[in-house]
Amino acid sequence: MDKAYKNGKIWTDQPYGSIKLEPWLIFHDKATFLEVLRSYCIQEGFGLSVERADNRRYTAVCAVESCDWRIHASRLFDNVSWAIKVISGSHRTCGRLEENPVVTSEWLCKHMLGEIEANPEIPVETLRRYAQEKFQLRVKKRLLYKVRSMAKGKLHGGWAEAYELLPRYAEMIKQTNPGSHALITWGASSGDVNPKFRACFFSFAAQVRGFLRGCRPIIGIDGAHLSGFYKGILLTAVGIDGNNEIFVLAYGIVDTESCDSWTYFMRCLRQMFEQEGCNRDDWTFISDRMKGVELAVRETFPRATRRVCCQHLYMNCKNNGFSGSAFHKLFWIAANAYNEYMFGKAMEKISEYNANATAYLNSCIEQWSRHKFDSTVCCDHNTTNFVESFNACTKPFRDMPVFSLLEAIRSWCMQRVGARFDKAVDMEEGQLTAYALKELEERTAESRLCYATACGGGEFEVRDGHVNFPIRLATRSCACGKWQICGIPCKHALRVIYDQRMNPHDFISPWFKAAAYKLTYAEHIHPMADPSQWPDFGLPSIQPPTIKRPSGRPAKKRKRGANEPKKGKRNTNVKCGKCREFGHNSRTCKSGGTSATGPSTSKSGAAGASTSNGGPNTRKRSKAAA
Repeated sequence: MDKAYKNGKIWTDQPYGSIKLEPWLIFHDKATFLEVLRSYCIQEGFGLSVERADNRRYTAVCAVESCDWRIHASRLFDNVSWAIKVISGSHRTCGRLEENPVVTSEWLCKHMLGEIEANPEIPVETLRRYAQEKFQLRVKKRLLYKVRSMAKGKLHGGWAEAYELLPRYAEMIKQTNPGSHALITWGASSGDVNPKFRACFFSFAAQVRGFLRGCRPIIGIDGAHLSGFYKGILLTAVGIDGNNEIFVLAYGIVDTESCDSWTYFMRCLRQMFEQEGCNRDDWTFISDRMKGVELAVRETFPRATRRVCCQHLYMNCKNNGFSGSAFHKLFWIAANAYNEYMFGKAMEKISEYNANATAYLNSCIEQWSRHKFDSTVCCDHNTTNFVESFNACTKPFRDMPVFSLLEAIRSWCMQRVGARFDKAVDMEEGQLTAYALKELEERTAESRLCYATACGGGEFEVRDGHVNFPIRLATRSCACGKWQICGIPCKHALRVIYDQRMNPHDFISPWFKAAAYKLTYAEHIHPMADPSQWPDFGLPSIQPPTIKRPSGRPAKKRKRGANEPKKGKRNTNVKCGKCREFGHNSRTCKSGGTSATGPSTSKSGAAGASTSNGGPNTRKRSKAAA
């Protein structure tokens, strides 16, 4: 045995492309020998025909009968190590195999793991070209789909094993971030011994305290479908900070989107507020008309105000047959109206267009027009775009195992809060946020075309074009309604403020100043160790939920409605670049107007109704397509 090792050469890892085999090359075990032999065959481009293989010896020849290449290896005296005893011949009469039968999904997964880790959603065609260029292999797409799935499993762990970590994960969050709310709900079905996962809810102390101290009292809620093996729904609650950026408040996973699941989520939200000493129940919630949301909000927060997303309301109108460029324009004028006069004029024209459309909009019990919004909220959002922004950030993670998904969201929130924590430290007292400062500059430029007349007693009259707007500085109100709803003076109020030589910063809501921003990001999310360093809390090992998978490949993209534009396609509503009207383009425009003389597209119309963020985003077109 000593002589064998003395004459032999111990195998050391060699990169693919430079593997060399020779007699008396000693391997740690049989598995290592077979793995190296497989890589060598793929490197040299030939197949194998095994003549004898058992626990003691292994003999194989080239798959081409006319080739004289042969290898023989056997187990050494220690009954563990293996060595190549004979390797002879050369591949002179056989060509290179591009579709090599020794190639397996495990081998491809090992050698492509780095590429897939760098881009988990790498297209299969890219992997196919990579295999052709680096390994000179022609691999079927079906096999590469399996390879990509196996690689994700190695990178993020198994689907079922991820649920076993959740109870300890919740305890670690509470330890590293005291005051955080982490709840894992499980239960055992009839006949089952091990408990199964049902739902979870997470909110870090820095999130809930920052929201209660420095964010406006509006919460956007939404659900996103998970595309992993066990599916589920990701429920989120998102606020808005003083810089008009999203502030994640809480998130959780449930099995389905129903009244029970939303009630579970809202009860956890209420309990989280009460844990911080906040018993308020008159929050403002904005969402679409999801199943079960209305009942869950009413049960948990009886005095809450409900806003509905105008984009979803408009899609409901289209589904009911109210569509067309005229209705689209009038609907968004009504939705973005800051005063009742503009809203009433738009609704009158909608009634002339279709009386049933007016009846349908009047039947909406939720708030959807800006003139109805509570002025104390200081937020004019009438869509859930800020919640959809967070859903877009979580989309790359929604096909991962549940633990990897939750960790990815935690890491995303931790980095975002941490960066703003450092930013808030350097802000000075009384300083405006970047959003408020930008809005102030834009409205200041617009105020130069207005004229103010003092009426006495702190009241003024501002003329904007051919319309007069009464201003009261004491109550911080303007007839256009924009100042009250937004919390930032409109152009009419700014005209008065500048004429009176006052500082406009004194008339901006405290929500947009550094004091509130510092309170929002007074704390940050603390880091946490990986699962290998977690202690054993004596918690049960829960199992994944019971699912019934449909036939076919699982869908990862949302099914769009009949009236929704296809992704990547031009919107059906064509907008003219000259007169800004819908239904035609600039080439067929008959008004003869230009962008300078056409109808106003600024944030405030001639009658004072703001149209900022009005309607769905129109895709930018090139001059050739305008």
